[in-house]
Amino acid sequence: MRFFIFTTIFSLAWSLTALAQNINALPQQGRNCGIEAYITALQQQRPEFIQMQQQATQAIQEAMQAKPQGQQLRQASIAIPVVFHVVYNTARQNISDAQLYSQLAVLNADFRRQNADTANTPAYFMPYAADTEIEFCLAQVDPEGNETSGITRTKTSRASFGLNDDVKYTAQGGTDIWDRDRYLNIWVCAISDDILGYASTPGSPADADGVVLHFSAIGAAPANTASWAYNGGRTATHEIGHWLGLQHIWGNGSSCTDSDGINDTPNQLEENNGCPGETHTSCDNEPYGDMFQNYMDYTDDACMNLFTKGQATYMHSVLSSVRSSIPASIACSRTLRSDFKAASLSDTLTVAGKSVFFSDASQGVKATSRLWQFEGGIPSTSTELNPTVTYPVPGKYKVSLTITNGTFSSTETKADYIQVTVDDLVVYPSPASDFITIEQPARVTVRQIEMLNQLGQRVLAAEVRDRVLRIDIHQLPAGIYFLHITSTNGTVIRKVSVVR
Repeated sequence: MRFFIFTTIFSLAWSLTALAQNINALPQQGRNCGIEAYITALQQQRPEFIQMQQQATQAIQEAMQAKPQGQQLRQASIAIPVVFHVVYNTARQNISDAQLYSQLAVLNADFRRQNADTANTPAYFMPYAADTEIEFCLAQVDPEGNETSGITRTKTSRASFGLNDDVKYTAQGGTDIWDRDRYLNIWVCAISDDILGYASTPGSPADADGVVLHFSAIGAAPANTASWAYNGGRTATHEIGHWLGLQHIWGNGSSCTDSDGINDTPNQLEENNGCPGETHTSCDNEPYGDMFQNYMDYTDDACMNLFTKGQATYMHSVLSSVRSSIPASIACSRTLRSDFKAASLSDTLTVAGKSVFFSDASQGVKATSRLWQFEGGIPSTSTELNPTVTYPVPGKYKVSLTITNGTFSSTETKADYIQVTVDDLVVYPSPASDFITIEQPARVTVRQIEMLNQLGQRVLAAEVRDRVLRIDIHQLPAGIYFLHITSTNGTVIRKVSVVR
């Protein structure tokens, strides 16, 4: 009996030890980016994601056409605020601040081409290597306006996370996202199935947008103490490349017919692993072969050292279109910036007498007081966070919001922000002599008008582009006319008398 109890205890202890070792074990394969499997799963789980991707691609291409690949980028670099969400099950997974700072330093060096191994870029690829003019900073203000270190830490009961995005949700054992329009969210955790990391692409759902990295691939030695080929912090460089729209350098498949869409990266058959150390040719890309030194290949951290000018231009096109709110974020500074919005876009075009709901959308440190000013509104001023205003008279009105925290203040004014219309279609004056004015309500869109005489003959026609249309009738003889007004509500007829 004693032997049985001892054996059972020993077996249990061995099992727990093995489990602990497995939780902390390094992935056993080569570089394994989970982006393709992740995107496929996301498309299946959220069918709307496919259309979101298409819309994002179109927006990026339009931005690309405005700035051809390889063109000089900007006069000043773009700063991207970063928040690290460390989600850990064991002490080893709860990596140090120093390791996270090391990762930030690697990102800034790699994206600004200040990495120490630029000398390892072959001479024939040097003309293509780029300073992307993109930098990264730790957030200093959280979404609620409180000071932050830019690092969150969450103890989880989960041994590891897969590609189902559970790490991005507190309810699933992870941590909820910070506003993706102001922060690059990077989750650090144990990832299952030998995956080093994965990233969402431009056009991804707002509640799951960011990068997920294996805790053992964060930062560079000596801060990263893992003894393997991925202790140089280049996994984050690679995955953030995906977050900024870049594909793997060999494209989406393993053939010479696909491409990563970047002109100055040589077409190649498939990924390169390890550290080739010499020219590796494929897809007729002689004499220099594959650009396996590119951050978007699969080589070891020590063998990656460049983005190209074309890749840099593409990333900037993403930041000027789909992710355009990121460069405008002030999350890396302890200042504030006033901003506001109506509850919905339809509220900026409203009918007289209807209430409009406003919300404070300011960024930065938390304001201690605010003053709203509503031209033409009731009330005309407010100190509330989210005021409600009524506009009794048709017209276009400006809105202003001033915020302060006692040290800093900021004012945002939007001219003609609220357009108030009549509450029903109006045609005036009648009788008329020189002009007829047509005003349409917010809930109706007039598309075309025709004026007929008493014989049914059309005497004038116009397409409507504004909500208030003024028609010149001074050349018409006196008499009775009929306005046929075609709108989203159908066609209405109004009788108009012209006098001389």
